[in-house]
Amino acid sequence: MNLRDLQYVAAVAHHRNFTRAARAVHVSQPALSNQIKKMELELGVQIFERTRNDVLLTEFGEQVAEVAAEINGLVDRISETAQHFRKLEATPFRLGMTPTLAAYLSGYFLDMIAELFPDLRLVIVEEKPTELSRMVEQMQLDAALISRNSHVMLYGGGSDDALTFTPLWFEPLYLGMREGHVLSGRNGIRAADVPAKYLIRFDIPFGYDLEKDLPASSSDAAERLGIDVRSARFETLCRHLVHCDACTIVNAIAAEQFKRDNLGLAFVPFDGEGSVRELGAITRRQYSRYGVVASISSYIGETPPKGTHGARQAVVHSVTERTAAAI
Repeated sequence: MNLRDLQYVAAVAHHRNFTRAARAVHVSQPALSNQIKKMELELGVQIFERTRNDVLLTEFGEQVAEVAAEINGLVDRISETAQHFRKLEATPFRLGMTPTLAAYLSGYFLDMIAELFPDLRLVIVEEKPTELSRMVEQMQLDAALISRNSHVMLYGGGSDDALTFTPLWFEPLYLGMREGHVLSGRNGIRAADVPAKYLIRFDIPFGYDLEKDLPASSSDAAERLGIDVRSARFETLCRHLVHCDACTIVNAIAAEQFKRDNLGLAFVPFDGEGSVRELGAITRRQYSRYGVVASISSYIGETPPKGTHGARQAVVHSVTERTAAAI
């Protein structure tokens, strides 16, 4: 038995699926299955009960998985502790962002890090929330910015999650379209009132509660409106809006950048509950460079990105409103 075996056990216990677990630890599914079987033969006790549709932990397996998780955590801490004792600027800070953030916040974060840690190099990585979470888990990223809803969807939001979530800011949602569009003169719009014939949506949610109330894009949207979002990037879709009658949901940070760029786009705020998402930084538990994330959080609390409210500001406003209501 070796540390790699324990990583395999922890991966299968977490994913409850040999194929997904194999992808997570970067080996083939047969190789992982064979190694687990060898370990069970060596121990003389079954760790997993395999059924046609599921993989279950035996009573013994529950205890083995718990010990494996503890040992793997200690191994990660050794690596992170070594990194902590290196000179801070010798190791770049790798920060993941989703496509609705990366193109519009790179300058903001570069300026922030230059002010907070002049010798620290920042590397920004753009990916989707699921991939960002995997990269943080596997120490390919120091931290990643995702919505709280995405974090809860991936990990459940419990105190025993593999990753921690540090709140950073709250961000409104807009409906974006070309100037002069039939909807562009409205002061606000509810999700249920967005016409399906104009709406183009990505399959991956942005992390706003109201997205569930939006209509699905019409089946012929790509042909009528001239763009297929299965292959398009968020930035590409938003720039395409200028040339057609399509509309799409746009987060405030992106909307503010498009306004500065004078692209000829209009943005109508969404009314009602669920029109604001909470963004935060996900990190591994007991992460040795968390001081960097804490400093980022403090900076954003005082100087949030344009169009947003810092998480600390929102907490203060909430407390003030509740106090006023009580009075």
